Amino acid sequence: MKRFNLLALFLLIFLTGCMQEPQITEQQAIGIVEELHTNSFGNAEVISIEYKWGRYEVEWENEGNCEWGIDHVDGEDGSVDMKEASIC
Repeated sequence: MKRFNLLALFLLIFLTGCMQEPQITEQQAIGIVEELHTNSFGNAEVISIEYKWGRYEVEWENEGNCEWGIDHVDGEDGSVDMKEASIC
């Protein structure tokens, strides 16, 4: 029983640490992605955004060049990793 309580306490502390509030706001994440994918062909628009596990998952599209994708924006420093992208 002691081991179970110790394990439960460890998991609670670990998961609480992983769910801290992000330093980057949702609006800042949207701005970062829109600026990154806007070009001379058209403006990028965010379709959806969700915060989980310390990063924003941002789905976007640029109809001007028929481009679409999903980026991950780090909630702490705003760095961007492209998860998926497609051009028609």
